[in-house]
Amino acid sequence: MNIHAIANNGFSVGRNAEGMVVFVEGAVPGDEVEVEFFAKKKGSWFGKINQLIQASIHRKEPHCAHFGVCGGCSWQHIDYAEQLHQKELWAKDAIQRIAKIPNALFEPIIPARETTYYRNKLEYTFSTHRWKLFNETETAEDQNKALGFHRPGHFQKIVDIHHCFHQGGVSNDIRNFIRAYTMEQGWDYYDIKNHTGLLRNLTLRSNSLEEYMCIICFGRDDQEKIHQLSNAVSKTFPQIKSIYTAVNTKYNDSIYDLDLQLFYGIPFLTETWEHVKFLIGPKSFFQTNPKQAQVLFQLIESYCELKGGETILDLYCGVGSIGIYLARNAAKVIGVETIQAAVEDARKNALANNLENCEFHMGMAESLELSSWILERARPDIVIVDPPRMGLHDKVCQELLKMQIEKLIYVSCNPSTQARDIDRLSEKYKVIKLSPVDMFPHTNHVECVALLSLRT
Repeated sequence: MNIHAIANNGFSVGRNAEGMVVFVEGAVPGDEVEVEFFAKKKGSWFGKINQLIQASIHRKEPHCAHFGVCGGCSWQHIDYAEQLHQKELWAKDAIQRIAKIPNALFEPIIPARETTYYRNKLEYTFSTHRWKLFNETETAEDQNKALGFHRPGHFQKIVDIHHCFHQGGVSNDIRNFIRAYTMEQGWDYYDIKNHTGLLRNLTLRSNSLEEYMCIICFGRDDQEKIHQLSNAVSKTFPQIKSIYTAVNTKYNDSIYDLDLQLFYGIPFLTETWEHVKFLIGPKSFFQTNPKQAQVLFQLIESYCELKGGETILDLYCGVGSIGIYLARNAAKVIGVETIQAAVEDARKNALANNLENCEFHMGMAESLELSSWILERARPDIVIVDPPRMGLHDKVCQELLKMQIEKLIYVSCNPSTQARDIDRLSEKYKVIKLSPVDMFPHTNHVECVALLSLRT
């Protein structure tokens, strides 16, 4: 079977001898493969490679020892030029098929500045249920411990990570030190089945200066060991500027409802981009690829064509990063966000940048009568929307149609729902241009920025 494309579900696509579509795990466009089938869903077969008969010219050797196991970089075996080509095809296919947008309006995909070590946040789990490789036999209890990522499809199992190409600097050294230190001390790791164990989660955040924030969650309150580990980590790594600790006795790993204690250092990391800076706390929602986020924001700014007198409405604004980035060239920025903690961070970030023309409000965009709510404050000249993967709520589309704003910029992490919404808005808005952006190399994720203007 010849593989000719990659579907937006991450599986590669080929056809069998009968012409039936087959989704193949781990194949590359241009591969010739023999497939072993393992499922049939909605009339399509799913399979994995039984034999690679002829490798594609786009196939490459993965650079990570954990490839194919941890699930974090599922496209490492595809050369980067082909990754970009496939992502560009996805975005174009979805938007042309659903919203009927002509090919001429698409700008070329913008590649990532860096394809490894581009993330500023990683979350690890301590576990007594290490994922074993196919040739491993039963091991002693200590050898079943792991500090790493959940195995896709087997949430209770953790892949023990020794080197991750997502986060650079001393990130790998910090994680490996914590594993070695706690193993040497004989401390117990979290057992998800029995809800027991001292060590539970580790989050590492960083900024472009390669300064680090370490967040360690414990399964029980053992202050002696909490202090011992935190002291050992802070003394070993001067790059760590803050350590937070928390005790989590819940049945989920979320830190957002936990009482985090600043054990060491400063409460925030500072990330500086060109003319702006952002304060990053342990619970902050922030762009996870900061260098490429700057590329994304520069694109948005170019689409805005600000002259200095515009009012910008920033929906789904998060910590206010887009609005704050644009504020120096705008008269006013009004941000709306559903999460109170993010709104508070947005206000802190505006204050840190001495911006008096930004205001941020908590609220669900779909629950507001946007047209009347906004007009009480100021009529916007530009609306920027950056919704979650599900796209815009129908009520938001209706309000945008009512408001009839001159310029609308739609930032999306899901071109399919973006295409649906562009089609909904087409009664009053027309697409001027679109540009895919690769924010996450070696994954099947792609962003797409669309510029729409009010029909005359």
